[in-house]
Amino acid sequence: MRIFIALLFVVGCKASAQALPDDPLGPVRCFEILDAAEVASDTAYQMCSGARSDAPGRCYAEGIDHLKTFSQQQILQLCANATDLQPIACAEHLDALGTVTEQQAIDFCGTHCPIGPPPPQVSNAACLSIATDQAGLALKTAGELCLGSRSAGPAECFLAGSKINHLASSKLVIMCADSPSCQYVSSSGAAGGYGPGYGAAAGAY
Repeated sequence: MRIFIALLFVVGCKASAQALPDDPLGPVRCFEILDAAEVASDTAYQMCSGARSDAPGRCYAEGIDHLKTFSQQQILQLCANATDLQPIACAEHLDALGTVTEQQAIDFCGTHCPIGPPPPQVSNAACLSIATDQAGLALKTAGELCLGSRSAGPAECFLAGSKINHLASSKLVIMCADSPSCQYVSSSGAAGGYGPGYGAAAGAY
């Protein structure tokens, strides 16, 4: 399990699909959701500042309903910088497995790129589900394969590649995993990538 957790700190950020559309009123809508859930005003302000939609608030509300073993503070941590509800789906799947702690689920499922120019990243719950349930991978290996995945693609890639007898599973995991980088789009439209551990670009772990 230590190896699995170590992976969470060395893999950088990747772009995420499925983010909610930008909403100019997102920060306000986010705050209203958290305020209605009786989250402290200062905390709600911090959670919603700079949000591009109401996703952090919606993520928290969803988490309170579905993640019964998580504390309020843990769900807030999980939903910080969220741009969709994928962190909850991911954490709910890990929680159901019963083999990781709440904090380990947060470290894996939380949004690792900061809000702003780099598209935020989360780990796709469907990828983890396929990797563990259909491919029969151990959680550590599934974590290597799916951490930061934008879709179920890496797990589907692994399943397809597993039919190739002379391709070792360890190599298949490396081959199928999404490449670890955050993509920054400049004013000219060109994208530049930053690899693992590039200061704030890699997220604050």
